[in-house]
Amino acid sequence: MKKINVVATLIAVSVIFSGSFLYARSQAKAPEPKKGNNQVVIEFVSFPDQYKNYEVYPWETLKLDDFQRSFSAMTREGKFEDWVMSLTGTAMNKNRMIQAFRQRFLLIVSCKPHLCDASQIVVLYDPVRKHAYGLLAVDGKFHFFGQPPDNIRDLLNILLVEEFKAIYRGQR
Repeated sequence: MKKINVVATLIAVSVIFSGSFLYARSQAKAPEPKKGNNQVVIEFVSFPDQYKNYEVYPWETLKLDDFQRSFSAMTREGKFEDWVMSLTGTAMNKNRMIQAFRQRFLLIVSCKPHLCDASQIVVLYDPVRKHAYGLLAVDGKFHFFGQPPDNIRDLLNILLVEEFKAIYRGQR
């Protein structure tokens, strides 16, 4: 009998809390979350010894054969300005290594010289699979390259906003 009372109490408490949670959500008019895991955890990590040669400025990355082949394959998907094709846009940092989805990626960030607020590119390179994914933002239009799966698209979007906070979060 005690077990039944405890179970009934737990069910009642769950219903009360879920009802108040649903009420609070409906009052806030929050968008419904996508099915599945929509949490992306990004960690900036040190370059492992075998990838130290990628710790350079974006334009220097094209001198590395594996990356150059992958980047060339990715850029065949569209027409790009010279600063994108040569990665000679404005870069505030050298490339960085990140970890997300239990994978390591090379992060390459650049923007159009003198027009950073209008044109930006974020490239993720998987040095194990030797595949590049990119997100190019030009005048408020966003173009994905390298056929990124949904989780990589989410990651590219997050990184674009994070790397160009002043533009995308209005913090000029």
